[in-house]
Amino acid sequence: MPEQNKVTNKKLLLLLLAIIGVSALLYFAFFKQEEPESLNTDCFITKQRTIKGISMSPLFENGEEVTTYENYYDCNEIQRGDIVIFNFKTRDGDFLKKIRGMPNDLLEFEEGFIKINGEYVLNSEGRKYKTNSTQQKILSIPLVNNCIPRNGYLVLGDNVSLNTEDSRQYGFINKSQIIGKVKK
Repeated sequence: MPEQNKVTNKKLLLLLLAIIGVSALLYFAFFKQEEPESLNTDCFITKQRTIKGISMSPLFENGEEVTTYENYYDCNEIQRGDIVIFNFKTRDGDFLKKIRGMPNDLLEFEEGFIKINGEYVLNSEGRKYKTNSTQQKILSIPLVNNCIPRNGYLVLGDNVSLNTEDSRQYGFINKSQIIGKVKK
C-alpha cells in the first residue's frame, strides 16, 4: 500500500507541475502586456492635442486628449494601422485618421464595401467601411490596375459612416501631408 501512495503522489506532483507550466505558458502567450515602445525622441516633438469631432469614434472620443509625435516620420517608416495627424490639401485644419491602405496595395470595392489586398477593411469594432458611388470614383480615379498610387495612403476614421471626413471624401494623402503619429 505505501508503494501505491508513492505512485499516486508522484502522479499528483507531475499533474500539478503540468498545470503550473501550462498556466505560465498561457499567461505569457495571451495576457502579458507588451513592453512600451522605446522611442528615439531626437527626430520628433511631443505635443498634446484634443480630439474634435466623432470621426474617430469609438477608438477616440470627442474631447479626448492624445499625444502626437510630430515629424515622427522624418526618421520612421509609415506602417499600416498607424494613427496619423495630417492635413488634406483641400481642407483647413489638421485631421486624425488611421492608415488603412499603403502605396501599391490593391484597392477594390465589393457590394459597396472597401477591400484592401482582398480583405475587407474593418474598424476597431470589426465593422466594414461602406462607400457610395461618388466616393468610389474619388478613390478610383488615380488608380492604375486598382493599386493605390506609389505615394498614396488611404486614411479612414474609425467611424464607418458614409459622412466621415476621410479618404472617401478627399482621396488619398501623401507623406508630405502627414504631420506625425498619434499615440493611443
